[in-house]
Amino acid sequence: MCMKIGILLLAYNSEDYLKECLLPWIKLREEFDIIIACSSGMYKEYVNFGFKSRNKGTLSILINYELDYLLSTGPKFLLGENDSRNTALNALKDKCDIVWILDSDELYTESQIRDIVKYIEDTIEYDWYSVNFKNSTFEKNLWIDGFCPPRIFRTDRYGGISHFYFDNHITYNNGENFNTKSNSNIPRNIAWVKHYSWLTTDTRSKEKVKYQEERFLGDCAFYWDDKNNKLLFSDKFYNSRGLEKPILHETIERVSSDFTINFVRSENKFYIQNVLKEQDLKFRFFNG
Repeated sequence: MCMKIGILLLAYNSEDYLKECLLPWIKLREEFDIIIACSSGMYKEYVNFGFKSRNKGTLSILINYELDYLLSTGPKFLLGENDSRNTALNALKDKCDIVWILDSDELYTESQIRDIVKYIEDTIEYDWYSVNFKNSTFEKNLWIDGFCPPRIFRTDRYGGISHFYFDNHITYNNGENFNTKSNSNIPRNIAWVKHYSWLTTDTRSKEKVKYQEERFLGDCAFYWDDKNNKLLFSDKFYNSRGLEKPILHETIERVSSDFTINFVRSENKFYIQNVLKEQDLKFRFFNG
């Protein structure tokens, strides 16, 4: 029996990458039983900061796809993040075997989705799953590691999913909390998913800092440097936890017909691969 997959999509001010986010799911509808429920609108908390809604570009993309459910909220009917998730959840209840949270800056490939589905089918003992994300930070070619949030929940356990709270936490209909239930991180060799979470080219980053500081009581791993108009790691956040700031990894790839060069910033090394054996190639590297 084919597993029914319910995609719970939140999409706001994300036209720069929304098509890349949606396309693999749309294509895989021919292969899997996929239901897509989307809530698209500015969170009501943003109004307190005086931010203007910028969602027209996102909506112009969403209406071109055959989504099963689409809710867009205007200025007089704005929802908070929890309510946005729960409206989409209500459209999926009793219609799917798993609920898969998908934010519009999370970019799976078709093969990653297939591999994750197979992993879930092979591990029926787990109630929910976390997904490893490769977080693009500051620039698309820079990324940090270690973000692995809950993303996929089975719906046939503990009376089914009641509601979301505090970002991506759930409560079951029998009143139990998901944190006490069996779970698994999707192994990185199964899927390590691209995530455009913190990009300075996205005006949403500045607003997101203020939103997270409000939502998480002054806690945000980033801050906006108004003087230099740029996003930075928050010393306050990491120092208060006795943690080092994350390592920024960078992979620069150059490809010719003869070889591939990758530079990995975290290791400060170049890797030369796929060199054609019959070629007599020499490489010289210079600083500066």
